[in-house]
Amino acid sequence: MGKWEITRTITTDVLVVGGGGAAARAALTAYQTGAQVRIAVKSPWLKGGSTATAFSELLAIAAAIGHGDERDEPEIHYQDTMDAGRGFIHPELVRTLAEDAPKRINDLIELGLKFDKQKNGKLVQGMSDFATYPRTCRVNGVTARHILNIIAKELKKSQVPVDEHMMVFQLVTDSEKRIVGAIALDMEKNEFVFYQTPSVILATGGAHHLYTYGVGTPDMTGDGYAMAYQQGIPLVNMEFVQIGPGVINPPVTLLSGPVWKTQPILSNQKGVRFLEQNLPPGVHVKDVNNHKAFPFTISNKSFYLDTLIQRESEENPSPNGGVWCEMAPGSEAIVEEKMPKTKRVLKSKGIDVHSDKFEVGLVAQCMNGGAQITTQDGETDLLGLFIAGETAGGLRGPDRPGGNSLAEGQVFGYRTGKAAALYSLKQDSQLPSQEFCSKEFQSIVQWVENSQNGAKDVLESIGELRRIMYRNCLVIRSEARLKEAWDYLLQTEKDLEHGKYALTLDTIKSALELRNMIITAKSIVLAALTRTESRSCHFREDFPQKDDANWKRSIRIRKTDGTMAAEMYEWPEEHSKIGAK
Repeated sequence: MGKWEITRTITTDVLVVGGGGAAARAALTAYQTGAQVRIAVKSPWLKGGSTATAFSELLAIAAAIGHGDERDEPEIHYQDTMDAGRGFIHPELVRTLAEDAPKRINDLIELGLKFDKQKNGKLVQGMSDFATYPRTCRVNGVTARHILNIIAKELKKSQVPVDEHMMVFQLVTDSEKRIVGAIALDMEKNEFVFYQTPSVILATGGAHHLYTYGVGTPDMTGDGYAMAYQQGIPLVNMEFVQIGPGVINPPVTLLSGPVWKTQPILSNQKGVRFLEQNLPPGVHVKDVNNHKAFPFTISNKSFYLDTLIQRESEENPSPNGGVWCEMAPGSEAIVEEKMPKTKRVLKSKGIDVHSDKFEVGLVAQCMNGGAQITTQDGETDLLGLFIAGETAGGLRGPDRPGGNSLAEGQVFGYRTGKAAALYSLKQDSQLPSQEFCSKEFQSIVQWVENSQNGAKDVLESIGELRRIMYRNCLVIRSEARLKEAWDYLLQTEKDLEHGKYALTLDTIKSALELRNMIITAKSIVLAALTRTESRSCHFREDFPQKDDANWKRSIRIRKTDGTMAAEMYEWPEEHSKIGAK
């Protein structure tokens, strides 16, 4: 990279930022609606994020199509989801999810996706948490990847361009607060790019790699949350991060509920079976394991599994900061019954579950919070900005019913794609040229120039941020832990702003990621500090009880006068319009 300037402009009707299931669905629908579409993705196409890499014994997509039980219908899916998150989610967004999911299943079938079927030709549907009837549809154990691949095949046929290794890092707006473009770093060609577009769909996934261990790929650094926040979009429910046990060496493999029904044995680095030694009177290891489902929750006895794993990982850690796991002698039959897919995946990574000990730790899996959308079409308070998938907030509260995540991606990917295309095609005014974004770009240039004498290393700080979040904002939280994380984030942010880092043209990508990680991590920590109760996946050991009287409502994080602030937020009543205050 020779110069600090934008060297290329790409014009498109709709820019989709992200490469997972929601992004792909949005891009395809926008194209089918008649818009010129472009996808920008940080990683190689179909290789990064959660959708392309997701795995679980229970991974599936939820839709009330009534094949598992003819009594199931969208109204029951709606009620089940509301029961899991009432007071924390928007009823009309949930209704849209429940009503549209069957349509999106049909879309995928028409594209050629071969869901697992019963002998009578109907789809196989499984039970999931919070579901009244069997509702999840699957494809050969790797449902998410199959969904992404089938849509990607159609995108290729439609010749929708995909810009790989492209990090979009700055939204550009005009004086009327409308989207007019975005600035990106092309990491392969080492140049800055201006996307000239009236609409952007943020579908960048979650922020799992704010933690030492997370699912997906390391490029999941909260970019979408940070870009939305910087434009004044509120972040909601950010304290609710789904975390649970997984194999941490070799690369992360989640250990979902069925794995624990095999009654595996956990021990610390000293060889002590710590569950047996630390459970309170009357609580037995078998009960803890039988209650275990992914993710962590305070709601049943499985609480002790996750919290004791964290405590032993801190006090008597295995070499990679976890604990040791092995299958009980004579468990071959139940292992094959309960966790055949996990067994095969671990075998492919060099672990024989019947003969090997392997390291288990806590792994970040899903962000239940996100940037708040205001309509069923994924619109925001910023004209031309749409958000879908895990990046969007308003559909997931303290708990997220199994199968809803993939359904959200398809339902709101479709809706944002169509809405963004229609919005762009109605815009008559000429979009400004790349010179218009010089102010936003020059702020980045100035940021780097201020750091010419900096000495701190960006990559070292990224690693430290992950360690700080893993230690202080995992499943065990307290005021002391959270304040340690908050103080670190504030200081790191200040150092980044004040030129303490050695920023060069070669390290700008990592610096931008660090900036985004700080913003997203601060939003999680501030929300967790504010919520002085324990609820579902949010456990404050200094406030261990659930407090419905004061806390059955959401926390929103907003940029107010340049400072991050928390506010209480009451969702509209059921049957109210989306976006109502």
